[in-house]
Amino acid sequence: MESYYGSDSFRHVEPMLRRSRELLIVSPYIDDYYASMLASDSSKRSVYVISSSIHAGTAKRLGGSRLGDAALAVFVLFAINALMLLLHAFVVLVALASALISMYAVWFALRRKSAVRLKVPKRFVHAKMYIGDGMAVVGSANLTYAGMHRNVEEVRVVTDGKEVEAMRRSFWRLWNSA
Repeated sequence: MESYYGSDSFRHVEPMLRRSRELLIVSPYIDDYYASMLASDSSKRSVYVISSSIHAGTAKRLGGSRLGDAALAVFVLFAINALMLLLHAFVVLVALASALISMYAVWFALRRKSAVRLKVPKRFVHAKMYIGDGMAVVGSANLTYAGMHRNVEEVRVVTDGKEVEAMRRSFWRLWNSA
């Protein structure tokens, strides 16, 4: 087990967030930056999050479709299609085909839900624990950009299999009691 002190907690947490097939996270605060990171490719892995202070936008990123991104994509594609329609008659067929493809892509994106499972307990949970494949990080750093990149925090990186498994059991006890 190694302890680190400073403003670079992300160096120990982010690689685990990106590569682990199973993530168990306890953090009272999670911002949109890390919610997006957790939600990306979440359909290919298991992500469980316990957080006490999730605001509506972050919860939407974690638990649902990303309507804002899809709406922006639709707007851009339809703007391009409108310009193409004005340029040439032949382009009309290409624009219609492109519009149909873009509408299908947006429909597919909106149907795809994030596989992140989120619990907001009744009592405030102040613990910070990040458990991935074969390692865990515990300490004072919230899963926010400031907590990982700017604030002075202390984190412990645990790689001992028995300790990681004990932390995993603690997570599931908390999950089941929340």
